[in-house]
Amino acid sequence: MPSIEELKNYLGIDGGHLDSLLADFLNTAKELVEKVLRYQIGLANNPMPSLIKEALRYSVAYLYNNRESANFLELERTLATLLQSLRKGGF
Repeated sequence: MPSIEELKNYLGIDGGHLDSLLADFLNTAKELVEKVLRYQIGLANNPMPSLIKEALRYSVAYLYNNRESANFLELERTLATLLQSLRKGGF
């Protein structure tokens, strides 16, 4: 999982005044990515695939930049396209 510091660097944010908000966005992003993948991420000591890490960063950036008008259906569709190669076939 990306750290809060990584996310702040990715978003160009200085200081710690938004750390709590970014942590909330990261939790939401994780839930969305898991929903799309159809499995939980970050359970084992295995390194997280870079594609999943990028999907998390993208999701946090989307939520941060659209916090007043986020379209979760649009975000979920984007994640499904991005993560298609890692997605499980069914429930």
